[in-house]
Amino acid sequence: MPSKDTKHLQETLKRELWSEAGVWMQERAQTLWDGGLSDEAAALYSEFARGPALDK
Repeated sequence: MPSKDTKHLQETLKRELWSEAGVWMQERAQTLWDGGLSDEAAALYSEFARGPALDK
């Protein structure tokens, strides 16, 4: 498989995995926030904000 195709597949997989993790992160951050743990919720969200865009 050509290198270009491999890179495209890797990027697609990364976006798909990050998207699924992003859904979990948003739910978990909301649970933390609702539980009065706003600092922890903000830290969790901040960690994910460093990764690939959640909306891609």
